[in-house]
Amino acid sequence: MEFRITAGGYTSVHTHTLAIEHVAWTVRQIWEVRRRRYYAEDNPDVVRVADKVVGRVHHARNQHYSSNVHESVETPPLSLALDDAVSFFQFRFITVNHEDLTKPTRILGWAHPALVALLRYHGTTIIVDGTFRCVPTGYAQCVVFMVHDRASGVFVPVFYILNTARTGASYWDMIYCVVQATDQQIEPTEVVYDLEPGLTNALQTHVPNAIALVACIATCYEAVRYPRGSVSFAVAPSMLDTLTVVKLEQVKRGIKWAKREVKQRYALAHIPYSTEKWAWLEFDPIDVWNVHGLNNELIARTNNTLERFNRELNTKFPTPRPSMATLVTVIKTLSSEYVRRVANVPRGRARRVQRERIVLPEPIAIPEAIDSDTEDQAAAAAFAFNTSGATSVLL
Repeated sequence: MEFRITAGGYTSVHTHTLAIEHVAWTVRQIWEVRRRRYYAEDNPDVVRVADKVVGRVHHARNQHYSSNVHESVETPPLSLALDDAVSFFQFRFITVNHEDLTKPTRILGWAHPALVALLRYHGTTIIVDGTFRCVPTGYAQCVVFMVHDRASGVFVPVFYILNTARTGASYWDMIYCVVQATDQQIEPTEVVYDLEPGLTNALQTHVPNAIALVACIATCYEAVRYPRGSVSFAVAPSMLDTLTVVKLEQVKRGIKWAKREVKQRYALAHIPYSTEKWAWLEFDPIDVWNVHGLNNELIARTNNTLERFNRELNTKFPTPRPSMATLVTVIKTLSSEYVRRVANVPRGRARRVQRERIVLPEPIAIPEAIDSDTEDQAAAAAFAFNTSGATSVLL
């Protein structure tokens, strides 16, 4: 399809390359580029009005991508990396959604091949975390796979995966796709992930050789400081979050101590107490969110890195729910930046990143004799089931 502009007896012919080369541009942006190039602000010889140009851009894109938003990210130019002639698009996985047969479960994954190679190293540290602000309409979350590059000291975001569901089956398929994309050579020593039961099971299945498979400490702190059904000021630091650093054998007694303290604070604030606020503890095994005995270096690297990268990613999107083209353009640019950052250290252009430390709560001396009631006994029984019945994921 050609784009013809006639003015002053001369005709300029161009193909509709702008429509497909800059997919993240809106059609109005393309019109402004054409207008500024061929017409001055006060030029009366405009031979094609904006509406017709906009219509042609829509038509050119529909022809190129078959009117399918997913087709646009699977074909060039969006499917290619920013600075290299390699595929940035990695996989698309579709399965039936038994809850709604009209909306299949979709998984789309992107990664720069140079960064995927970092996942193939033996004994790496991997972070799996989900974010929501940058998710296009129709998708539930964007899961980011990060790996610690020992040469540069940088935690590198490798995979960006869009998922329409947050179920155990969708997490299983997602991890499976990542494993296959690395030619089944992913063998991490440590995996830190968002606190999701379905994600726990998927990681246990696909990366069974990981020595430490633990929930992100930032997620644990968020859970203990903002329990379900509570208000944010009801639980202060160095109380519930203390449960994350006490010895495993003291957690049951620590629960009773923490519940007693919470009840006292609720009574002073005239807030009704409810056992539902402890639901998050009953759903997840102790050894998933308790970090006692873990290397402080691991906790610092993962926690600080996640917070920093989430801020970096969110600042790239001025408004939530961007278009698919905008998302791919942003993460493609980020991946190219990290390719350069990883290469700078071995080549002497940058220094290796120094590791950080994080200040954990100080473990407290929990009294031996704490009055128990039916509610506390039920909570202790739930915890006993979680630690004995659930598969241990921290060896």
